[in-house]
Amino acid sequence: MPSDDLRLGHQGSYNLRDGTLSCSFQSGFFSTCSVTLWHIAEVLKRTGEMPERIDFSRAFRWFRNAEQTSEASDMYPLFFGPGAIDATRGLTWLPRVRYHGLYCWIDYRRFNLVMQRYFQPSEKARAFQSKWIARYDIDPTRTIAVVYRGTDKSTELALASPLAYVDQVRKILERHPDFRVLIQTDELAVRNLFVDEFGSRCFFIEDMPVSRHGVVVHELDDASLQRDRGEFGVMLVAVTELLSRAAFVVNHTGNLALWVCLWRGHSSGVVQFDSTGGLVDFGSVNFYLRQGRHLAERAWRRLVPQRVSQP
Repeated sequence: MPSDDLRLGHQGSYNLRDGTLSCSFQSGFFSTCSVTLWHIAEVLKRTGEMPERIDFSRAFRWFRNAEQTSEASDMYPLFFGPGAIDATRGLTWLPRVRYHGLYCWIDYRRFNLVMQRYFQPSEKARAFQSKWIARYDIDPTRTIAVVYRGTDKSTELALASPLAYVDQVRKILERHPDFRVLIQTDELAVRNLFVDEFGSRCFFIEDMPVSRHGVVVHELDDASLQRDRGEFGVMLVAVTELLSRAAFVVNHTGNLALWVCLWRGHSSGVVQFDSTGGLVDFGSVNFYLRQGRHLAERAWRRLVPQRVSQP
C-alpha cells in the first residue's frame, strides 16, 4: 500500500494526501454503503478529517456491467451525487452505525449531515424516481411503504412473517383509508401476497427485479436479472430513497432498511420488525415505557460529563 494511504478496517483505505476514501468491500449494495459509513467514521476518528471524495472503483462487483468491470470504473458518481462540502463542517465524531440495531437510536443529527454531503441520489437515480412518480401517480404523503427482505436474510436474523407486515398495514389503513401501499421486496411470493390482500390500493415498482426461488437478487445470473447491473444499482438507490419519503414505513431490519431511515432522517412514522422478528413501534407509548431504562441510562451518561466538568 502506498505510504500516503491509511489502511482502514473492512477493506478500506484513505489517501492522506488527496483525501480520497477508497472502499473495496464486496457484499450487497447497502452493506457496502454501511461499511463506507464505518470508513468515514474511522477516518474522522484517526485523522480529524472528513474525506474529500469517495472512490468505489473496487467495490460493487455485483452492481457493474462487463464494461464497468473491465475498466474498473468508479461507481460512486453513477450511484450518488455529492452535496454541500460544508455540510459536515464542525463534525468531530461519528458513531458506528448498527445495521441490525433499532433505527430510533440512530444519531440522526450527525448522520443527516453525512448523508447531505456524500449520499445524495445521482441524477440518473433522480430520473428513475421522476419516471416512477409519474407512472404510478405516487404521493409520498399518502403512501405506506412496506420494505420486506427475504431470500437469504433468515441466515442472519429471525424474520417476521409477511402476514405480520400485512397486519401492520391494515392498522394504518384503518386510520388512513385513502392511503396507498407501496410494497418493495425481493420475493415474488411476498409481493403477490400484498397485491392479493390490498388489491388496487397496493402497487409495486415493476422495474425492480424479484427472486422466485430464494436466490439473492444481486446473485441472479444476467439472464434472470434482466437488467444492466450498473443500472440495477442506480435503481436500488432511487427506490430506497423514494421509500424513505413515505408517510409511514413498515420496515424490516437490515442494510436496506437502515438506509431507508438514513435517507428519511428520522424514525417518525416507522415501525420496525427487529432482529428477533419482534415488532417495534417507535411512536407507541409502550415502546418508550419498555425502553425507559435505556433512555434513563443514556440521559445519565450525557449528564455525568457535564456535572464532572462543572467547577
